[in-house]
Amino acid sequence: MDLTIGFLPKKYFIDGPSTGLYPFFVSEKLLYALSIGEMYYPGIPDEQLVLFTESLAQYPLYYLFEARESAFEEIEQQLSKDKLTFEVFYSTLESSHLLVTVFNRSELAHLIPTLIWQHNDYMSTFWSPHKHAFTIEKKIWDAKEYPEISDTICINFNQPTTVFWFGHDFHGTDIFSNEEKYAKLDEVQKRLPSFIKTEVIEFG
Repeated sequence: MDLTIGFLPKKYFIDGPSTGLYPFFVSEKLLYALSIGEMYYPGIPDEQLVLFTESLAQYPLYYLFEARESAFEEIEQQLSKDKLTFEVFYSTLESSHLLVTVFNRSELAHLIPTLIWQHNDYMSTFWSPHKHAFTIEKKIWDAKEYPEISDTICINFNQPTTVFWFGHDFHGTDIFSNEEKYAKLDEVQKRLPSFIKTEVIEFG
């Protein structure tokens, strides 16, 4: 699998959250932001996605994803059927954010098909080995054009923290961290599974 890897310029997320870029807020204590892609998740075998995930973080992992109210009951039933631990992290009239705790490889393998299914509904997913990373706060969206204050997912870096994100378009995995193990791209490349080959690129 041939992918690219590179650091993301701050301009991509410094003015967030934004409906056109990242739909979440990143605290100022972020040190490193990088992207691995393009990865079309539905086209990758689940077992390879598991190995990719395990190369970047250790269990338990906390998956935060949005489900529209029209699909919430079905997703909730599937998570219960797969005996996964989950809770409602945040809810509105239109959708709910579910926080799923994954303790091992078997549970991750069960969760991946549900994540891919809900992504096809134009949703996105965060995941992290750090549960404390996620909060809901009121933030200004699209501050430069049409500012609006809304409840927003925030990624906090008050402690050593790494958060991974992939959007509804499956373009790849973005990594936000204040941990030194993400300071050098070659160190990240070494941790990836052998079936993944990456070329370093610069984002404009």
